[in-house]
Amino acid sequence: MADIYRQNAYLNALHNTALALMNNLETRELLESMIRQAGDLVGTENGFVALLDEVTNEFTLKVALGFYVGHVGNVITPGFGVMGQVLLTGETCIVNNYSSWPMRMAGTEYEPLYSVIGMPLKANGQLVGIIGLGHIDAKEFSIEECNVLSRFADLASIALTNSKLYTALQQELAERRLFEKKLQYISYHDALTGLYNRAYFKREMARLETAKQKIVGIILCDVDGLKLINDTLGHEQGDCLLNAAAEIIKANISSSDIAARIGGDEFAILLSDADSELLEDICDKLRNAVDMYNVGHLELPLSMSVGYAVGGSGDGAAIHMDELFREADDNMYREKLHRSRSTRSAIVKALIKALEVRDFITEGHGDRMQLFAGDLAFTLELSERRIDDIKLLAQFHDIGKVGIPDRILFKAGTLTLKEQVEMQRHADIGYRIAQSISDLIPIADFILKHHEWWNGNGYPIGLKGEEIPLECRIIAVADAYDAMTSDRPYRKALPAEAAVAELRRQAGSQFDPALVAIFCGLVENRYRRDGF
Repeated sequence: MADIYRQNAYLNALHNTALALMNNLETRELLESMIRQAGDLVGTENGFVALLDEVTNEFTLKVALGFYVGHVGNVITPGFGVMGQVLLTGETCIVNNYSSWPMRMAGTEYEPLYSVIGMPLKANGQLVGIIGLGHIDAKEFSIEECNVLSRFADLASIALTNSKLYTALQQELAERRLFEKKLQYISYHDALTGLYNRAYFKREMARLETAKQKIVGIILCDVDGLKLINDTLGHEQGDCLLNAAAEIIKANISSSDIAARIGGDEFAILLSDADSELLEDICDKLRNAVDMYNVGHLELPLSMSVGYAVGGSGDGAAIHMDELFREADDNMYREKLHRSRSTRSAIVKALIKALEVRDFITEGHGDRMQLFAGDLAFTLELSERRIDDIKLLAQFHDIGKVGIPDRILFKAGTLTLKEQVEMQRHADIGYRIAQSISDLIPIADFILKHHEWWNGNGYPIGLKGEEIPLECRIIAVADAYDAMTSDRPYRKALPAEAAVAELRRQAGSQFDPALVAIFCGLVENRYRRDGF
């Protein structure tokens, strides 16, 4: 009769264990429940669960109670100890007199163990874990307990498989939510500055219009001269200015305001419950912040035109957001017109300064170029206006080289074909710069064509002979002579005689032969005497 009662108790315990295990889907909670439930079946509080690490392919103690707590993290070695036997055979291993067992684990820390049982946890016939229990008092595991624990291990294996599936599902859902969050962020944010983009800004405009907001303010900011910077120094430098503008905007508005980059060089700020006084104050802060930025960035100043508009009367009447936006845009554009000339001038000064800082314009180069080209133009009896233009061209013909990387500009060896193409861009870059500055507009076309050759093999157009403007032909001769008689990164200066000989050799191919003859006469009769 006692055996029947005991069997019934075991069956009830297994039923309750199954319910407990199936209700635990979080892996750690499940493992702890496994040890407690298994221990309750046989009356012990000492146990652990080891699981297969799919990366290292090792079995490691993950969770433990009682005696085994200090062993968490240990790796099971096949054949060593009870758990090593389970790992080796894939079958349950029971040792009821552990101290006398020949394959016991060595070490004084294992002396308290009296009896140990290890049971495999399997999924689809493969060993995925081991559950172990132990007695530290003089108690053995009976046959009945072993049978119950064997059935328990089957239930635990199923529960562990479910837990892993649940964990994998939760991870997949978490990754999907993270992906959706990233996708939403990308769809509403500007990739460069991190501000909101135009799509989000338009959505918020529509929301405020339908929400019947009492008062709404819009501030528009435009980075002046960005195209000139992109065309000359490259888009990387232009991006630096855009990021600087974005940081200034973020630093001078509240967290509730919406700032967005709505175009290549245009930013917008949307403010609810804002009056004209507040918007004017923000605009002043933005202008002051730009001035402070420029104090530390003289090499590439930031200029930003700002305009704002306020809509709403406080009575809840509908605000037409598109009209409000146009009003702010008109106000911003008026400021831009007032600033355009000074902005371009500041940018050009920065470009010239950049050339000077990079030491490309060697000491005295500009003065010598104006002397050589001016004297040649005077000898040709050109008008005073043309002579002035030629002297201006002598000073600014290479301004486009500010947009050429240093690795090419100062390369000591021969340029590769790709590098030559990159270097040749300076003529077009210089043309764009000159087109942006009223004082340089008269010589913009000459800057573009000052590397054309008499025989048509020059760049960027391939003009030939007298198709090349006279001003460009004059500069070509003067520049070549000064380059040959000045030190360069890749060679020392040539003597005047060698430079003259080279000019004569290239006459009719690179240079206008008539101009070469006149200029060489000037060199021989004047410059050599004066030390040039």
